[in-house]
Amino acid sequence: MQPAPEWKSSEESVAVIGSSSWDQFLILDRFPRPGVGAVVTACAEAGGGTAANVAVALARLGVRPLLVTTVGDDAWGQRLVSELSREQLELHLVPPRAQSSTDYCTILVSPEPERTILWSPGARLRLGDPLPLERVFQCRVVVIDVEDDDLRQFLLDLPAHVAPRTRIVGPLTHLATLPCERARRLAIQHDVLIGNEDEACAVTGCTSVDAALEALRRWMPLGATRLVAISRGRDGCILATMRETVRVPAFEVRAIDPTGAGDAFAAGIVYGLLRRLPLSELGRLANAMGALATRALGARAALPTRDELEAFLSGVSHVHR
Repeated sequence: MQPAPEWKSSEESVAVIGSSSWDQFLILDRFPRPGVGAVVTACAEAGGGTAANVAVALARLGVRPLLVTTVGDDAWGQRLVSELSREQLELHLVPPRAQSSTDYCTILVSPEPERTILWSPGARLRLGDPLPLERVFQCRVVVIDVEDDDLRQFLLDLPAHVAPRTRIVGPLTHLATLPCERARRLAIQHDVLIGNEDEACAVTGCTSVDAALEALRRWMPLGATRLVAISRGRDGCILATMRETVRVPAFEVRAIDPTGAGDAFAAGIVYGLLRRLPLSELGRLANAMGALATRALGARAALPTRDELEAFLSGVSHVHR
């Protein structure tokens, strides 16, 4: 079996750049149809944001990542900073603009469980912000998860000039809304792409995940990409390199809230690459991270420690559902 792409073994060399948000969770007895109400059976608030979730997941696994993010000039931002400061990560906070608001999400969790996100956009990183670029690109792995198109392009262009050995990991999320040709040009600047089935299809213009994977594999010789990881929820994941495709089934857990499962999956991919795991083991670890993250309400409440992850992996087997 082909090994995963070679990475530096140090677990101290990851930077994550991107969003933080404050999340409100409402557990519903059912998802309401138009004109019909639903009962809120539980509610909670906690920190979220895709980049922050990835960084916290890595920190729980014993990696001490650098997180570069920003928050608003408000109480939610203060709560976020307080939460993140308690994690084993290096936090670089870009100063908030005066009277700016923090990204805020209301997340409706209905039976199955499914989630619906109502998003109020707030503070985010933008081109021209004072970023610690020298520190970021000293890292062996940089996860770029920014919404601002100009900043994303700048960060993708920079390694070729200042840090050619830095490996760039990115989500398909922000590429999925772009025209296919522009999405392709940006995608091939990443060493590793991570997303779900819908995002893979949107980025490639394909109607099935298999066709999307073939398209992404055809793009690999055109640029830097050496690994694509597609999360499929209950159906596990698919990992593809230029020469090999591996399908890894899911784990079964009692899911409470799927929020943040994709971010935990992404952190699992990064962590597994740092450990130089073969593709099948890499997929198994990432699936375990995604599954374990669903056990409690909130994106970060159930993220496992390294000991918990290893105990889970050694004590359960794959199941098809």
